[in-house]
Amino acid sequence: MVDENMASPLNRDTARMDTPERKNLLTLINEWPLSRKIALGGVALISIALFAVIIIQSQTAAHQLLYANLSEADAGSVVNWLKGQKIPYQLKNNGKNIWIPADKLYETRLDLAASDLPTGGGVGFEIFDKQSFALTDFVQKVNYTRALQGELARTITSLAPVEATRVHLALPEKRLFENQQKLATASIIVTLISGRTLDKDQVQGIIHLVAGSVTGLNPEDVKVIDASGKVLSSSEKERSDQNVSLDMLTFQQEVEHRMESRALELLDKTLGADNSMVRVTATLEFAKVEKTQELFDGDDPVVRSEQLQEEASSTQSSGGVPGVESNLDGDEANKKNDVPSASKTSRTTNYEISKTISKTVNPVGGVTKLSVSILVADKIIPGNEQEPATTQARSEEELKALETMVASALGLVKERGDNINIVSMPFTEAPKDSIIAEAAPAKLLYEYLPFIKYGLIALGTLFFYFLLIRPLIKTMKGEVTQYNKTIAELEREQTAPPDVEEPLPELLPDEMILHLRQEIARNQVPTAYIIKSWIQEG
Repeated sequence: MVDENMASPLNRDTARMDTPERKNLLTLINEWPLSRKIALGGVALISIALFAVIIIQSQTAAHQLLYANLSEADAGSVVNWLKGQKIPYQLKNNGKNIWIPADKLYETRLDLAASDLPTGGGVGFEIFDKQSFALTDFVQKVNYTRALQGELARTITSLAPVEATRVHLALPEKRLFENQQKLATASIIVTLISGRTLDKDQVQGIIHLVAGSVTGLNPEDVKVIDASGKVLSSSEKERSDQNVSLDMLTFQQEVEHRMESRALELLDKTLGADNSMVRVTATLEFAKVEKTQELFDGDDPVVRSEQLQEEASSTQSSGGVPGVESNLDGDEANKKNDVPSASKTSRTTNYEISKTISKTVNPVGGVTKLSVSILVADKIIPGNEQEPATTQARSEEELKALETMVASALGLVKERGDNINIVSMPFTEAPKDSIIAEAAPAKLLYEYLPFIKYGLIALGTLFFYFLLIRPLIKTMKGEVTQYNKTIAELEREQTAPPDVEEPLPELLPDEMILHLRQEIARNQVPTAYIIKSWIQEG
């Protein structure tokens, strides 16, 4: 056993050192190595940053967006109104977005609307709310044009892809005569939100909106451009030509697809599924042709009209010279007075040459030429255990029979210039299972991307805990538990040599002092704490 007089001070100081109230955290941290201090500082900085983000997010969550993408004039007016009402606000996006507390959002919007704010970047019909009798007719016309432009700009800006709009109207004065009246025109420039576009239907909607809002303005006289100067509108003729071209292309593709399907059905019945491919190129005539023909037939005349005239005259007796001789009866007297008669006949016949007038209208989309290409797979010769399976090209007779069959099914005409080409070649195609297997990882990646994100966050949290938090806690606990030992344990350590658990026989004082020196040389920290305690006690 250890002498009480020598062991009791050591034990008392050790117990005093183990008391938690005696420890100073700053002193303990100062005695740490430099690496441990750097780790503590890193953890402290990360914690401060996390708390700062949480505090900022909590403050931001209390605010909501009042208006976005305001012009400078509108933003200034709204801010002045908010200052007058003593409503706190935040400016973002270079002053274009205004945020206010969430509990005052809807009430503020209603109050701003009652005050005609924001104006939308232009003056609307509210310009006529305050009238002045000193305004001239010219000023009234200018104000009306400004109001109309502002209202149209506000309406167009309400579209989802549009950020800002400017409208310019050219409204000519009314003339007495119609032939002297000039047409109204309009120009619209739209600034789109980044990453958004206007399709053709939306552009046409803007054009018809402006044309329908201005008297005497035709849709053809409205031009729409974007912020980069690109013209978005087109004339009716251009749109008609584009639609016709698209319809022609669609009709041609439909004809080709229908012919390919017809030929492929025959080949699949003959060769089996997936053993042939057919491609058809059709040349169609989209011009509308009207033909008028007039034919005359000279061999078959037709009587058109006929006229017949007849004239006849007979002998007549005439009286003689007044006197005796004229009144005498006798043959000589009668012969001298007889006058002979005459007759005349004429016929006129008109003939019409027969003719035929025919009008022919050729159908639009008629086939003028067909080109057909057919690819068929070679025959597969099964193999056996000694030889693998091989392929063999199809014979000329078989290819000729297939060519004749497809040509008859598609109605090919050699005189028209139609041609068909058929080739037999081996097919090389990747198995469908491998294609599905290659496409599956990408699909699964997109499906499980949210889970992967949460998994990475969890993994990062675990790394943060095990690499920073846990070593720090372990170190701090180690400093406390390393010397938190009972008096009996300290006596056992002092009386027992290293690596010996069983207590040794009692030692002489000199041997005990030698053993204590060895313990101090092996571990100086407990001794240093004991000496510090003695110095503090005086």
